[in-house]
Amino acid sequence: MDAQVFYDGLGCDYDLMVSWEQRLAREESFFERVFAECGARRVLDAACGTGMHVIAFARGGRDCTGTDLSPIMVEKARQNARDAGVQARFEIAGFGELKSRIGGLFDAVTCVGNSLPHLLDEGSLRTCLADFASLLVPGGILVIQNRNYDRLLKERQRFMPPVSRGQGEGETLFLRITEYPPPGAAADDAVDFTLLTLKKRSGAWTMQTRSTPLRALRRSTLESELTGAGFVGVRACGSYAGEDFDALRSTDLLIVATR
Repeated sequence: MDAQVFYDGLGCDYDLMVSWEQRLAREESFFERVFAECGARRVLDAACGTGMHVIAFARGGRDCTGTDLSPIMVEKARQNARDAGVQARFEIAGFGELKSRIGGLFDAVTCVGNSLPHLLDEGSLRTCLADFASLLVPGGILVIQNRNYDRLLKERQRFMPPVSRGQGEGETLFLRITEYPPPGAAADDAVDFTLLTLKKRSGAWTMQTRSTPLRALRRSTLESELTGAGFVGVRACGSYAGEDFDALRSTDLLIVATR
């Protein structure tokens, strides 16, 4: 299943799966520090999903744009912004085509939520990073957040913690599973991500399964490709708390780079 089909199918369940209030509160101080570094007033969130980061950034008085390849996600983002009373622009655009679709220059570009691993080969990653660079003013900041695949490829951790949500009409359970290539495989960074969504309604359970391939991007790969795309001052953190990245212990890989 390609990325657009995966996220079109996920639709409104995405906001049910993510605890947005807690997540944004945990990330807020990190983004405020990063945006302050470059005096960011215009911000682009690539692969914005349902737009919750864009809305949070815009509440800080910034001119914000969100892009996503999924029309379903973009429409939900627009609705979320209307419901929040926030002005923001949302457009349908995939990686590598942002400059041609939306134009303009930004002080900061963000790409979070483990989105870049949907780019499955070096060519598409390089095209994407060059596109990011073309959207940034000199001295602009790029922020990337992925899972820490250096650790995951070593430990081969398959299951993320389940997420359970109770609703008036029933219960929803999300199970997230990562499958790894066999030892010695030629493409040792090719993984598959599966999301199981179980819903209990009127006493009966139903299940929907969605899977999509990912490329497990290591720190060294991202840093090398960012340097090749003209970024400087590339630094890595292990979480939104801002501590140094530890390949064996960190949960996330957060990259901040300057154009």
